[in-house]
Amino acid sequence: MDEVLKSSEESKYKWIFDLIDESHKFIMLKNFEGEIIYINSVLLRLLGFNHDDIGENYDFFFKNFFLNDAKKIDENIYDITLNSRYGFTLRFKMVDNFLDSDDGSRICIISTLNFVRSEFNSVHDINAYLDLLYNRFKIIDMVDTGIILIDKRKHIEYLNKAACNLINVDYKKIFHKDIVKLLKSLDESIEFDEIMSKKIVVYNIKSSGRFLSIEVADTYDDKFFCLIIKDVTEKLRFGEIIEKSEKFNLMGALAASLIHEIKNSITSIRGFLQLMQIKEKGDPAYFDTIINESDRIIDLAMSYLGVVRNSQNENETDLNELIEKYMVLIEAEAKQRQIEIVKKLNEVPMVKMDNNQLKQILLNIFQNSFQAIGIGGKICLTTRFNSYKNKVIIKIADNGCGIDRENLKKVMMPLFTTKKDGTGLGLPICKNILSKYGGDLRILSKKGVGTIVNIYLELRR
Repeated sequence: MDEVLKSSEESKYKWIFDLIDESHKFIMLKNFEGEIIYINSVLLRLLGFNHDDIGENYDFFFKNFFLNDAKKIDENIYDITLNSRYGFTLRFKMVDNFLDSDDGSRICIISTLNFVRSEFNSVHDINAYLDLLYNRFKIIDMVDTGIILIDKRKHIEYLNKAACNLINVDYKKIFHKDIVKLLKSLDESIEFDEIMSKKIVVYNIKSSGRFLSIEVADTYDDKFFCLIIKDVTEKLRFGEIIEKSEKFNLMGALAASLIHEIKNSITSIRGFLQLMQIKEKGDPAYFDTIINESDRIIDLAMSYLGVVRNSQNENETDLNELIEKYMVLIEAEAKQRQIEIVKKLNEVPMVKMDNNQLKQILLNIFQNSFQAIGIGGKICLTTRFNSYKNKVIIKIADNGCGIDRENLKKVMMPLFTTKKDGTGLGLPICKNILSKYGGDLRILSKKGVGTIVNIYLELRR
């Protein structure tokens, strides 16, 4: 029943709404109880809003957001002050009159507002003023830094779109609200007094996992002060990555030195085993097994050293031969994880690529596959020549958890990661390395099915 009455009321006034929206004057409509039922577009625009912002809550918005002060001058004349979205007040003389139909019956009350400012002598003056306001604050709304304007009572007078996005609020719901309560609702750790005393503070917003810096800017016109909010998550994370990178470089150098010594020791042991095999009488199979395992340790050490050593050489690479040698290291880890690796190495031309950097790329992709599969599962590695693209392709396919569509769009973005301890640099670095050699990296994936990584390599000319 309420919906029917509401629909009836809307149709009753619609023609009036359309009529006053075409007017250049500031106009509101009220019912006989004094409730605001409509505010025309030009007045809303002046206050920084539009009809979509308000919805159907004209009376609520007027009394809770717009109305700052009202004084009755005469029976139907008022001196009123309205709050603008842009943090300042505007003073009007408002005249109320009855709007009558052709038969003389009264429809509603029409309120006409006129500026209490002598410089607005024409519609042109008003439109010029509106354009000035619009352009000024449009620029503020375009920046990605959050800006909140607060009065001396700590009430929010204005905030731009970036601020709404950063603190995840609807402008309409927090306009004129207490900033202290708003910040506390964002995260309990935020202390308003701390922000005011230190001028700039960084908070970890646990609900979103983001880090926000909140800074107090100089006061504006002694009536307001300004909070500037920035998302510094990536900046802090990048600093951590640089710090970790320096540690990893040191660890890599130490590991390379250690493994080099292990390789030398194993080589010596292997030599003495060969002498013992000649001199000692025993089961030759035992000696063969020990020597083979020694060779395997040396291969693993050499493979690791090939990864940690930085090289920029452009080699004529026999891809299949390199893969066969390097897969010793990868297959060792796969065996521990109970993951099956199937290789299908077709005859391919020589490629233009630095061997050690290609090893780094393969290691990164296989590590991703291992983490996606977990214990068990299968990875297929295929090499083939694509005559149409004139490139050699390494295809690595796994039957792991796959990547959802939204994340698949972001996997090549630096610093994007879904792993708790990930850096988000692995795949972007791989793609960057390949691009330097005229290659490329492309990923196909489906959540719950698996992932295919195609590595495109340029032919050696």
